[in-house]
Amino acid sequence: MKVGKTSFAVQAPRALVCAFEMGTNALAGTRSLPMLKWSDFKKVVSQLRKPQAKEMYDTVVIDTVSIAYALCEKYICQREGVDSIRDVAWGQGWGMLKQEFQEAFREITMLGFGIIFISHAKEKPTEARDEEGNAISAMAPDLPTAAYTIVNSLVDLIGYIAVEFDMSTGMSERYLYTRQTPTVFAGSRYQYLAPKIKFGYNELVEAIGDAIDQSVTLDGAQVTDHTERIQVVRRPFQEVMNDARNIWVTYLENAKDDEDKESRVNILNDIITKIFGKPIKLSQALPSQQDLVELFIDEAKDLK
Repeated sequence: MKVGKTSFAVQAPRALVCAFEMGTNALAGTRSLPMLKWSDFKKVVSQLRKPQAKEMYDTVVIDTVSIAYALCEKYICQREGVDSIRDVAWGQGWGMLKQEFQEAFREITMLGFGIIFISHAKEKPTEARDEEGNAISAMAPDLPTAAYTIVNSLVDLIGYIAVEFDMSTGMSERYLYTRQTPTVFAGSRYQYLAPKIKFGYNELVEAIGDAIDQSVTLDGAQVTDHTERIQVVRRPFQEVMNDARNIWVTYLENAKDDEDKESRVNILNDIITKIFGKPIKLSQALPSQQDLVELFIDEAKDLK
């Protein structure tokens, strides 16, 4: 059911939508970047490090987080040269996936941007029973447990959007649930946030403000302040390798002496090791690793 998750998210101040699925097609004026692969997202994160990004954006929207996680897993498999995350030696694949996924979003928060994660909902069984003893299912984020754990550690609110029909008026109304019920999985760090809010970004902001005011009054808490599209075209692999080689050669040519040249080689090799997960010769990169070479280019091109 279309309930307006993306429409809600883009109302956040100066939002940048990382569109892992195209949920912004009908939203005029939205700054939306298509994320066809995890390396596309890593490039966005690298751009967010620049001062200009803070002048343009306040919020990063991930639409949807389940696809982001799947592409992150595919990226790790590609980097490690395996077909399945289970095939990574010594069972290290899951740890690599967790680290890669977690660090990308943690960096965004550390850079000072807000994050809104969009997820589809899925009905999941619970231990609760109704009056007749039947098992009760609850609507919860459709995420693997590992992805949910990471996202949950980063957010202040997990809300569920429900459409309710009013028999007396014959009209439907959307609400945002912020507290868990027997049939809805939700939660918040705001102790006094209303459990059910009329759906809308401004309504949520107002409700959070009220919850903070109550926290100040009742608990003595202190408050501190703290659409354009880009078309992605895949380049020929040899062109990518030539760019990487040129960047490598130019960077070394600018060395002042042999000692500086050796230091520069170490810097380039450190970038390669970080991206590929192990030391390799860049010239030995395979066509299936083109995305990784592109990441090397993106990080190395700004070296002076």
